[in-house]
Amino acid sequence: MATPSRPSIVQDSQGDDDDDDYSYEADLLRHKARRAAFKLQLQTHSQIMSTRRRRRPPPPPKRKLPSITPHQPSSSSSSLSSLSPLESPAEDDSEDDILAFLKPKQSSALISTASAALRPPAPKLTMADIHAKLAKNKARDNEISRAQKLFEQSETSKQIPTKSASAALNTYLETQEGVPAILGMLKKPTGKADQLPSWSFFGDTPTVPQILLEELCASIRASTCIRPFLGSDPRDLGVENIRDFLVSGAMVDCLGSCSSSLDPPLCHLFLDTVCAGIDEDVSFSCLTLVTTLRTQFEPILDQSRIVRIFELIGGSKAALDPTKPLETDSQDGRLSDTTDKGEPDLPRWWNISLVLKMLSRLLQGLSDDVFRVVWGLVVRLSLDERRMKERRGQPEFLDLVENLLQQLECRGYQLTRTILSEIYASVIDRTLQVQLLGLLPATSGFSHDFRKRLARAFFSRNTIYLGPEPGPGILMGSIIAALASKEIRISKGESHTQLQNIIDIINIAVDDGRWCANVVERTEKGTSENLLDKLILHLNHSKEFIQAAGFQLNIEKSNAKDSFAKLIIRLEAVRQRKRGTQTVMDRYFRPNLE
Repeated sequence: MATPSRPSIVQDSQGDDDDDDYSYEADLLRHKARRAAFKLQLQTHSQIMSTRRRRRPPPPPKRKLPSITPHQPSSSSSSLSSLSPLESPAEDDSEDDILAFLKPKQSSALISTASAALRPPAPKLTMADIHAKLAKNKARDNEISRAQKLFEQSETSKQIPTKSASAALNTYLETQEGVPAILGMLKKPTGKADQLPSWSFFGDTPTVPQILLEELCASIRASTCIRPFLGSDPRDLGVENIRDFLVSGAMVDCLGSCSSSLDPPLCHLFLDTVCAGIDEDVSFSCLTLVTTLRTQFEPILDQSRIVRIFELIGGSKAALDPTKPLETDSQDGRLSDTTDKGEPDLPRWWNISLVLKMLSRLLQGLSDDVFRVVWGLVVRLSLDERRMKERRGQPEFLDLVENLLQQLECRGYQLTRTILSEIYASVIDRTLQVQLLGLLPATSGFSHDFRKRLARAFFSRNTIYLGPEPGPGILMGSIIAALASKEIRISKGESHTQLQNIIDIINIAVDDGRWCANVVERTEKGTSENLLDKLILHLNHSKEFIQAAGFQLNIEKSNAKDSFAKLIIRLEAVRQRKRGTQTVMDRYFRPNLE
C-alpha cells in the first residue's frame, strides 16, 4: 500500500504539488522566492502611493473617514498585507485614504502652543516703562496741539489784517487818561514794526532800579482798585487796569524777580487786601503775592498786625484780648462779648479761608513771640461761637492747627510749655475746655501728647501736667490726697460740675495705659497698700454720702450717683484686669493712630 504524499506547507499558485521528487528544502526555496517577489511588489506599490499623494489634492474636509475598531489592524504593514498580490495599485482608492487617516496629525492648538513655547518671553512692563510711555504720549499730544494752534494762527493772520501792537499800545497810552506809569515800563519793541512787545518788566536787567519800584508802588497806591476796599469812601472805582494787572498774575511775576524790598506801607496794603475780602480775585492775587514774597512780609508781622488780621476776619474784641480769660454766657453757653452789640458783620468764608492759608504759609518764618500770639489768637477765635459757628470743621482751619503743632514740635520743649501754660490760663471754663480738646487733632505722636497734657491740666487744675510726664504714683497719690483732704465729704454748695471734675480726673488716670495694673505703695507702718482699692473705697463712701445728703448739698443726686456708679464699675474692671466701660473722655486719650 502506497503511503499518501504529504501536502506542501506553502502552496503554489498552480495548486497542490504531487511531484514525487518533492523535498522540503526545495519547497522552502520556492517560498522564499515568492516572499522576495511580494516584498518587491509591496515597495513598488508604496512608491506609487506616495507619488499619487503628492500629485493629488487633499480630500475634502467634509468627508468622514471610517473609524478603526479594536479588532482591525492598526499598522500600515497589516493593511497592506491584506491586499492581494494580483490587485493593481492604481485601482486601489480606499487604501490611500486609510493610509492618510493612519498618518499622525498635529492639532492647531498643539502647534500654536509649541510655537509660543519656542518664542522668547515678552519683557515685563514696569512702572518706569508706563511713565515713559505716558510722557511720550503727552509730549506727542503737546506737539500736535502746538502745531494745530500755529496752523490756526497762521490761517487767522492771513484772513484778518492786524494792526501793529506797538502802535496800538502807544495809542492807548496817549489817549487814555489816568493810566498808571507801570504800563509805560513795558519793554519797548525793537526791530520790525509789527513785533509784539515783550512782557518782561524793567527790561533785561537782573535788578530793578529803586526809582522804578517806587513808581510802581505809587501807581498801586494811587489806583482805585484797592483803596476803596479799605477806606471809608468807596465812591469812585476809576480805571480798572491796575486790577487787571493784579489779577492776571503779572504783578507776582514782576515783583517775584525783583531784588529790592517793598516798602512797609505797601506790604500792609497787600495784607489788608487779603483780609478785607471785598473782591475775591484781587484778594487771591494779593495772597499769591504775599506767599511768593513771604520773606518780605514776615518781618512786619508783629502782635498788633496779627490782631488786626484776626479782627478783619471777624474776631470779636472780647475774644481777641489776650489779657482776659475766656468766659461763656450762662444762658446759651457761648463766649461772652460785652463790647459788640447785635449780630456781628462776618466776612465771607472764602475770605477767612484765604487768611488762614496765608497764616499757614507764613508760620515758618515767624519769631517765637509772634508764634505764641498766633497760637493764642487761633485758640480764642476757635472758641468764639458767635463768630466761628460751624466753621471750626473747615479744612483750612484744621490745616492751620496741624501746621501750628508741627512748627511747635520743631521749636523745642520750652516754647511748648509756655504755650500750654498760656492756653491753660486763658481757657478756664469747662465747656470751652471740652470744645478746645475736641478741636485739637491727634494726627501725630506730638499732637496726641500735647492734647493729653492739656486735658490733664484742665481737669485736675494742676499745672504739673503741663511739664514732663509725671510718674504713676504721683498721679494716683494726688487724686487720693484730693479726696482725703475733704474727709470724704463734699462741702455745702458744691455744684455737680465741680463734683464731675473729680470723676473726670480719675477717668483720666484710668485711661492711662500704666493704670491697667494695680499700684502698690508702702505705708508709714511698712505695710503694703493697694492704691486702687483705697480709691474705690473712698468713692464708695462718697457715693453713699451723696445718696444720703444730696438735696442739702444742692447736687443733682441722680446724675452724681450715676457718675460715681459708672466710675466704680470701671475701676473694679481695671482691678480685675478686665476692660472697663468706655467713657466720653476716651476719645481724647485713645486716638486711632496708624
